[in-house]
Amino acid sequence: MRLRHATLAVVTLTLLGVAGCGDDSDDKAPAAQAPGASAGPSADGGLGGPGASAAPGSSAAPGTPPTEGTSAAKPPKKGGGAAQGPAGKPAVSPDVLTAAGIGPYQVGVQQKELTSADLVGKVTKTKDTCTTAKGLGEYHTPALAFTGGKLQRLTVTSPKVATPKGAKVGTGYADLKGMYPGGKQLDDWVGASAWYAVDGGNALLFRIKDDKVTAIDAGAGPAVQFFYTDKQGC
Repeated sequence: MRLRHATLAVVTLTLLGVAGCGDDSDDKAPAAQAPGASAGPSADGGLGGPGASAAPGSSAAPGTPPTEGTSAAKPPKKGGGAAQGPAGKPAVSPDVLTAAGIGPYQVGVQQKELTSADLVGKVTKTKDTCTTAKGLGEYHTPALAFTGGKLQRLTVTSPKVATPKGAKVGTGYADLKGMYPGGKQLDDWVGASAWYAVDGGNALLFRIKDDKVTAIDAGAGPAVQFFYTDKQGC
């Protein structure tokens, strides 16, 4: 009996040991993936799967407006209605003459720019680097003189044009001197007189006859002065 009991005890312990050392594969099973998580690279080669945001530097959507500086605007055309100025510059009154010019006819503007905008008539070559032309009637037909393809000086004779100080064709010589007290008198090679007023690098020259202004020149100071006194330059 004791032997049988001992044998049963051994068998019971053996079975319990086998049960404790059974297959533990369930404990090693991988955790289930969270819903929606990507298992690898998305179809387009990026990480994050469908719905991931575009990478920095991707091209802008169609219809994006051009950046500043890409404008293809052309110079103003004649008959545009409003006062016109050179391309990229503010419009200027067609009735006001400054030492820098009138309307689109500003000192230094390219002759080809004015020509392409239909703002000058026939251009006549007078010397190797000098050409002349007439401006439009809406700007009182200024006589234009170009040097090296750029506007150097101009002359107006219309009494409808005035300077910012009010001087115009028909203004008395004494009144003119009061408007431009810093000016000086110039005499040409035949003895005619003019009042010359400098404004920065440019100048206004008022041609005088019978004590009244008969024409006004504007442009680069030295060019205006020496063309009047000695017929030098363009």
